[in-house]
Amino acid sequence: MEYLHGGDIYSDGKIRLDFSVNTSPLGMPESIRQAVINSSGSWERYPDSRSRSLKSALAGYYGGRIPKDAFICGNGSADLMYTLIFALRPERALVPVPAFAEYQMALGAGGCLVEPILLEERTGFSLEKNQEKLMEYIRKSSGIDMIMLGNPVNPCGSAAGREWIEAMAGLCREKEIFLVIDECFNWFLKERQYFSAIPLITEEPERYRHVMVINAFTKIYAMAGLRFGYAVCTDREVIRRMERCRQPWSVSAPAEAAAMAALDVRGEAERTAKLVETERGFLNEELAGLGFTVYPSMVNYLLFRADTDFDYRAFCRERGILIRSCGNFEGLDGRYYRVTVKQREENRELLKCLKEASAHERKQSQRNGELWQKQL
Repeated sequence: MEYLHGGDIYSDGKIRLDFSVNTSPLGMPESIRQAVINSSGSWERYPDSRSRSLKSALAGYYGGRIPKDAFICGNGSADLMYTLIFALRPERALVPVPAFAEYQMALGAGGCLVEPILLEERTGFSLEKNQEKLMEYIRKSSGIDMIMLGNPVNPCGSAAGREWIEAMAGLCREKEIFLVIDECFNWFLKERQYFSAIPLITEEPERYRHVMVINAFTKIYAMAGLRFGYAVCTDREVIRRMERCRQPWSVSAPAEAAAMAALDVRGEAERTAKLVETERGFLNEELAGLGFTVYPSMVNYLLFRADTDFDYRAFCRERGILIRSCGNFEGLDGRYYRVTVKQREENRELLKCLKEASAHERKQSQRNGELWQKQL
């Protein structure tokens, strides 16, 4: 199977800096790491296949206003996406693109016909600025039974606020469409509650029972290798159907220990978001200064476009730096790249490499032009 995502540091041993995956630049909090180590005494037993302690802890984290049976836990957010599709078996789904490839992969694996709708580049691929286009398409369509989207959007990093979420959820309710919102990068937003559907579900659980929010600690607490995700939906039948078709023991004992510890971390997300905001501004300005088109982001990654077909990913990889080519995102091509926001010295190394790549590309272009002139 083709590897569609970032993080492929295993193909060779050259990679020393991975800018292709969007985890916290501060790494895993020590309290989470220690909780995983301390859980080793439980590794000889099967974990609780129903994740009862975790569901209770998640309900408590959200103030006790969402009942614990409205949560389901899994082996990362992608696991929950596939479980949801296999449980509900939608026939037609709408996916605003460009988007995380796993949305279409999961829907396709479940036999669903996927209808991608392209967010306009001139808007920075913004959900909010494409609201009229999206809603007009949905109103005129028939037979769509699911919409799956990321908020914030991956790979561009923009986020839609409460008014947009309310409007989209309202139209989906009217059209009897199940709305799935991936909020895995919501943790990096300064005002994350405003950009989340969770407060709406909390305030009016019956009114928003057709909405599912999928989330994870993977990005904000750098837990990618531990694999833990959770979903929230107040339609108990949806949760029951997912529980019936998922694999047992999908949350390992180390992952459960990490998740429980993550719920007790205080202030780390805010500290990380503040650092990311500063470094994102630095990277944005420097990338634009190198001649790239940089798209507005609110989270810990930036999408940018080169003016030529020069392979910046290959150039960087040869020098031990991995960046994400976005050529396999629907609606984009090989000129688009995504990089995560790291700490200043690492960001400087990336920029140095891209500057060298730009100079190399210009020299190559000049040589090609000279050869062309000689052939005339």
